[in-house]
This record gives sequence, structure tokens and C-alpha cells, in this order.
Amino acid sequence: MNDEEKIARGVARGIARHEAARADANARQFLGCLLIFAILGIGFILLITYGG
Repeated sequence: MNDEEKIARGVARGIARHEAARADANARQFLGCLLIFAILGIGFILLITYGG
């Protein structure tokens, strides 16, 4: 294996790691937004049901 192949494999591995980390961060952000939306929805339902 020559140096170019080693470099290409290293770059591909780095890109794959970066994409996996980015996908993980996006999933975490999506779940956080979903949780906030659920809390607001439940709060709104409780406000309509018991408030006022």
C-alpha cells in the first residue's frame, strides 16, 4: 500500500467519523425539540382543561 492510499483511507475515515458525529448531533437536537414541543403541548392542554 502506498502513501496515497493510506492518505485516502485516512481522509475517508475522518469524513465518516465527522458525518456520524453530525448525524448524532442532529438526532439529539431533533429529540430535544420534540421534548420541548411535547411539554408545551401538554401544558396547553392542561391550561385549556383546568385553567379558566
